[in-house]
Amino acid sequence: MSFKAPQYTINVMAEKKTINMTEGSAALNILRFAFPLMLANLLEIAFNTADTVIVGQFCGQKALAAVGAAGPITVFFIWGFSGLSVGVDVLVARMLGKKDEEAVITSVHTAFFIALCGGLLMSAAGFFGAPVIASLMRVPDDIIAETVRYLRIYFLSGLPYAFYAFGAAVYRASGETKKPTFYLALGGAVNVALNLIFVAWFGMGVFGVAFATFLSQLLSGVLNTVSLMRENSVIRLKPAMIKADGFCVSEILRIGVPSAMQNMLFSLSNLAVQSSINSYGSVAVAANAAANAVEEYVYICVDSFPKAVVTFTGQNAGAGNIKRIPEILITSLIMTAAGSFAIGYGALKGGPFLLSWFTSDAEVISMGMYRLRYVTLFLGINGLLDDVVGSIRGMGYSLLPTLVTLSGICGFRLLYIWSWCSTHPGLDQLYLCFPYSWIITLAVQTVLWFFIYGRYRDEAGVH
Repeated sequence: MSFKAPQYTINVMAEKKTINMTEGSAALNILRFAFPLMLANLLEIAFNTADTVIVGQFCGQKALAAVGAAGPITVFFIWGFSGLSVGVDVLVARMLGKKDEEAVITSVHTAFFIALCGGLLMSAAGFFGAPVIASLMRVPDDIIAETVRYLRIYFLSGLPYAFYAFGAAVYRASGETKKPTFYLALGGAVNVALNLIFVAWFGMGVFGVAFATFLSQLLSGVLNTVSLMRENSVIRLKPAMIKADGFCVSEILRIGVPSAMQNMLFSLSNLAVQSSINSYGSVAVAANAAANAVEEYVYICVDSFPKAVVTFTGQNAGAGNIKRIPEILITSLIMTAAGSFAIGYGALKGGPFLLSWFTSDAEVISMGMYRLRYVTLFLGINGLLDDVVGSIRGMGYSLLPTLVTLSGICGFRLLYIWSWCSTHPGLDQLYLCFPYSWIITLAVQTVLWFFIYGRYRDEAGVH
């Protein structure tokens, strides 16, 4: 390592409340780990829904359209940072599993160095490049000025978001998910409150929406970072020690960049699907939006358990508990399937009622049921796929599963849309590209998991 650990006494797992990922009941510990993540997802969805209602009610149709047009652009960058933080999660978890204090400290401070550079780059690129980005996205002329204004303010939060994402990854690696969940929830609540003040009270329009988002993300980022600075454990952050270590940078990027690329390319493939939905007219677009809002609640399970798999596998790999890795994966697969399929089935059976929250148009509700029937119900397959990929990444392999996923998900969907859907029109046929792509990719990733786990076990000398 390029620099020495600070001269103060700390323990690898100083806080007794952190989850022991290498011993005890895998099921119980995964639930303890995943539940705060589910709560965070639930709160984030609720806050986003509230934001949409406020913008639509107080800013008018064009303002809502401008914020909506900026959505895919902001998601593209957010998913990039989220994917990159996987590299931080795996590296720190592995070093904690090895109980190598110096390596953990070096990893944490290198992670924040990358967050610092990446956050500043994102802010600069987004602020100065907003007009070009909006033009490339073919934002309509009547809302492009407001969209650019929103993007410029929003991208100022690049640095605090990067600090939050990487800090939350450090916390997850140590088994702590409650603190970053609380800071995210607090930031979301402040965002809703500031939207009411800036938009409903002062009438600041799109600028007010963007400024509220910036301040809320700044709050979450600052709170999470300050909390890490006050930790009495090996993950404690010291600003003066933020610097790059060559090995840690290469490991974080080796694991995180493929994950980030996967997330970002996913968003591009989703734009292609959205474009096809748009061709069916405004009723189909409204129906898809309403059904997607219902679907987000099913995604709570799909997103949380794979994150647990990555961290638990990373720690056990570092600790040499190779035989525990399959137990972690199987446990998470069962929980993901049970949770997501149960919620998905409930969403389908209660579809007309749930969709009526967003629209009273009978035709929109009828078309919205297509997505609930062909996508939402089977979203659990996506969760199973993410569990398998998370296990592979936790073992330190990131590029291969990324290439498989990009080919199986993005490649298949584009090919399906351009070939099958061109001769078999209909929303039902279009939506089938989701479960088909998940099933095909899951099958290939499962074969890849057995190959990589066997190789990993042999290299570790475990039989």
